[in-house]
Amino acid sequence: MADVTGLAVLTAYGHGLPALWDGLKSATPATSRVTRFDTAHRHAHHAATLPGDPDPFAALRGLIDEACEEAGLSPEQRARTPLVLALHAGRDTAARARTLAAACGLREVLAVHTAACAASNSALADAAELVADLAEERVVVAGASFVDASMFAAFDSAGILTPEGVSRPFSAGREGPVLGDGAAAAVLTRAAGGTGSWLRVTGWGNTCEADHVVRPRPDGRGPAAAIQAALARAGNPRIGYVNAHATATPAFDAAEAAAILRGLPPDGADAHVSSTKALHGHCLEASGLVELAVCALAFRNGQVPVNAGYLGPDADCPLNLVLEPGTAPATGHMLSLNTGFGGVSTALVLAAP
Repeated sequence: MADVTGLAVLTAYGHGLPALWDGLKSATPATSRVTRFDTAHRHAHHAATLPGDPDPFAALRGLIDEACEEAGLSPEQRARTPLVLALHAGRDTAARARTLAAACGLREVLAVHTAACAASNSALADAAELVADLAEERVVVAGASFVDASMFAAFDSAGILTPEGVSRPFSAGREGPVLGDGAAAAVLTRAAGGTGSWLRVTGWGNTCEADHVVRPRPDGRGPAAAIQAALARAGNPRIGYVNAHATATPAFDAAEAAAILRGLPPDGADAHVSSTKALHGHCLEASGLVELAVCALAFRNGQVPVNAGYLGPDADCPLNLVLEPGTAPATGHMLSLNTGFGGVSTALVLAAP
């Protein structure tokens, strides 16, 4: 297991964990009409974005420094600490990643995870395993995704984005996600517990069902196997809350609901479930890190975020959704689940410090 001793986040709600928590508590989506680029010829016109056009590597440099400072890392400790990234890869990603690590005083870049929407959870699982297996004393994990014209066009052309501009996970009448800006950094340290830890990563599981390029298996077999692997590694604790991937697409939400019920017996029907993508937007490769911050805040504040945008039940999603604000975590363990195109799934078991 690994303690998260430093944590920093940037979302459309603003910079920092307090801004994210205020947004989650409000249950008001951080969504507005896109002004960063022209959407006149698109079906969708909304996203959860920050002002301007942020650069992911510039944002990550500040967030990594912030997380390392919170974790109390000295320059000497940083120099012994590697970096694991979650990013949409481009031609210059490797070079910019090395520059980022050097600028932050870190030892090297061990990996850049690009496994679509599961990239951040995969990066966190990678780092947690390095720490738990004693290969590293600590690892910095960071990821970013900011809404750009090309990605927006790709999702819009595929008919994935909701034209309504409101994401409704697991709800009747759902039409798809709203994309969102997100970036975060976390320091994972060999488990010590205590007040300096936000939470513990105690289990992780990765699968790839490889059933279809974009469609999920309706029975949820792939993500269910990831959940079961994560639970087994964590000692099979009872999960009280699931921060679900749930992008509010009809097929994916139904398959994920099946996966939660299949992967969490006999607790699947009782665990509280919500998808915070309805609030901060779908942050693609940064999703898992942003949602790690969501779970950390839920532990610290004693309440789990609501499943926003809900209109009514869907028979394909028979889950115990969080619909009332102020709902307390039912146990000291949470599950973070993210899936991606190609059938990749990564589940993390998170425990209160």
